[in-house]
Amino acid sequence: MDRLSRKEILALASGSGDASTCDCSGLNLRGVELLGMNFDGSDLRGGDLSSANLSGSSFRNADLTGCNMGSSNFTGCSFLKAHLDKADLTYSSFVGADFRSAALVEADFTNSHLSGAVFEKADLTGANIQTVDGAMVRCSGAIMAKVHARGASLIGAVLSGCDLRGSILHGTDMSNADLSSADLREADILDATLTAADLRNADVRGARLKRTDLTRAKLDGLKYDEELRELISRYAGPYNLQG
Repeated sequence: MDRLSRKEILALASGSGDASTCDCSGLNLRGVELLGMNFDGSDLRGGDLSSANLSGSSFRNADLTGCNMGSSNFTGCSFLKAHLDKADLTYSSFVGADFRSAALVEADFTNSHLSGAVFEKADLTGANIQTVDGAMVRCSGAIMAKVHARGASLIGAVLSGCDLRGSILHGTDMSNADLSSADLREADILDATLTAADLRNADVRGARLKRTDLTRAKLDGLKYDEELRELISRYAGPYNLQG
């Protein structure tokens, strides 16, 4: 794996745009504009990609563990099967980005724009997505245990089959979200909005749901504890519940 300097990467940006399978670990790329670059399979661990514009770039199978990617533009980027554990992804744009099967353990997306991004089968264990704009994100089958999503907007998000055990969804807006068959055991869902959400066959046993709005939510097959019976029954109507 060839070691590249900042100068060499900037030269590639005006040429082939191919920095794949290269060693860029620890590199300072703060403030660069590298549109449509190819970093597939490259080592960018501990690097600085903050305040940069890398929209349309590809990071498939790249290692961005611990990378500083704050306040940057990654719109439309591919992070398919990339490693971004403990990366700083705050205040950035990942609109329409592809994170399928990516490793994002304890990654920090606070205040970032994620609308339309895809996280299917990604590992977001312990990730921070507080106050993100995550409208229409697609996370089917993702591991999101203990994720911090306080105050996030996840309107219309697809979270079907997600592992959300112990997650913090306090004040999160999940209106029209698909949470069918999701595991929400022990989650904090206080003061959340689940208007018209799909919770069919989801599991909320041990979860906290006080002051949560479930108006028009689909609740058939929902698994819940006895102490939630009054709250759930208020919204359930004729649905088949499994409490």
